[in-house]
Amino acid sequence: MGKVSGNLTASSTNNYAKVHPLKRAMRTKAFPLLVLFALMVIFFSIFPQIHVGPHAIFLRARTFWRILEALSVTGLLTIGAGMLIVSGGIDLSNGSVGSLAGVILATGVSANGWPWWVAVIVAVLASGIVGFLNAVIINELKLPAFVVTLAMAAAIPAVSLFMSRNEIGTFMGQINFRNSTLEAIGRHRIGEANTAALVVLALFVIYGVILARTKFGRTLYLMGGNRAAARLVGINEKRISYFLYINCAVLAGLAGLLNATRVGLAGAQVLVGEQFTGITAAILGGISFGGGSGGLGGAFMGIVVIRTFAQGTAISGASPYLTAPASGALLLLALAFDYFNTSRTNKRLTV
Repeated sequence: MGKVSGNLTASSTNNYAKVHPLKRAMRTKAFPLLVLFALMVIFFSIFPQIHVGPHAIFLRARTFWRILEALSVTGLLTIGAGMLIVSGGIDLSNGSVGSLAGVILATGVSANGWPWWVAVIVAVLASGIVGFLNAVIINELKLPAFVVTLAMAAAIPAVSLFMSRNEIGTFMGQINFRNSTLEAIGRHRIGEANTAALVVLALFVIYGVILARTKFGRTLYLMGGNRAAARLVGINEKRISYFLYINCAVLAGLAGLLNATRVGLAGAQVLVGEQFTGITAAILGGISFGGGSGGLGGAFMGIVVIRTFAQGTAISGASPYLTAPASGALLLLALAFDYFNTSRTNKRLTV
């Protein structure tokens, strides 16, 4: 029997190895997004020329560098959210955490006169503390992650608003600040590419490899797919949960810092709502909302599609407010597809 089983396994492995690489690529969850991206490039290469005029050019290198730059802030939120969702968790507060980090940086530099590096460290530490608080409430008080992080998302903007003071101590909805070093960091380029965007791209690769190729990544998939099995094999879910929530919050803090250094502005509501764009990208890219499947390669393609649509509509002269409802529609479609796909898989397993 063992010999037969071994032969079957070897046979199936050999059959998979014989499949053409293109067919294997077409079976991945990221492939439909790659096709959608190609269709969007074709559409926005033609439509603006007709609707706006010959000067509205989409198909050029500068456009794609802008897309990469635009996705870097949301990309950091997507990485943290994606890792959590794979493990069966969720964090709805990371947009608010990013805004808080930006406010700490702005008030620290402008109102308190801190050196820029002190403000950055304090902002990152504050972000990590919020993630730690989320993990404590979820793991020790056994409250649902959705409820805890939603409540935190509502509370943090009030803290950010309370902290938002200008040089003379007046409370402000938004804070403008100037620091030449921070501006140089946020806007630094290597050729046409924004350096921070390249760093975020590298983080996608690093986290993607960790998720797909390491024992830790397999642990996250097991936690998200079958928590009972994870407990039986001795996985310390609580410790991993603490790490993931702190990691998500720290990445959100870095997103807030990056956004603030680029525009020289911070506020309590600056990144509020961006967490849904990150979640949309993750689920659109094939990460199951229930956990246990998907990867960051698909999540990256999800955020590329969203930002390409935003850039294309801007060049076409359409309202920038179209991006938000389109992102919401994509999230709804992605959740619906994920639900039906999960239901179909469960039915097939129970037959």
